[in-house]
Amino acid sequence: MFRVLFLIALVPAFAYGNVSRACSGGRPQPTNVVIEGCTAPPCNLVRGQDVIGLIDFTTDRAVTSMTTIATATALGVVTNYPLGSNAITCNFLQGSSCPLSANEDVTYRLTMPILSIYPLVSLSIEIDLVDQDNNSVSCFVVDAQVVTASK
Repeated sequence: MFRVLFLIALVPAFAYGNVSRACSGGRPQPTNVVIEGCTAPPCNLVRGQDVIGLIDFTTDRAVTSMTTIATATALGVVTNYPLGSNAITCNFLQGSSCPLSANEDVTYRLTMPILSIYPLVSLSIEIDLVDQDNNSVSCFVVDAQVVTASK
């Protein structure tokens, strides 16, 4: 009986494991990153669909506002990844809102549109949540590939 309960408890961890890696420069890392539909990198980004990420992090200082900066690297080319209104981090916090206190545990729901015109390439996407002073609050990298929708 204990084995069955143990396996049941582990299944969600394998189905939605942490799929990120650290950013350069010693920037703070999230405590967990879940990309819906991705259990191991590279994550599939389906053209014409949104990718949803849930990012858990702990603030190391008081934060009045945050912006999400996404940077994509593909084929040796680094470019800003447009998030539009989704870049206003405080608008997408789950169960909390800005301003945030130091040592506050936060969950952020990131929505990234994958346009149907994007080329079918492998890439890495750096997600940096920066505060009102443009200092990193939490940063991670996800390895991914743009794919077409399966029929």
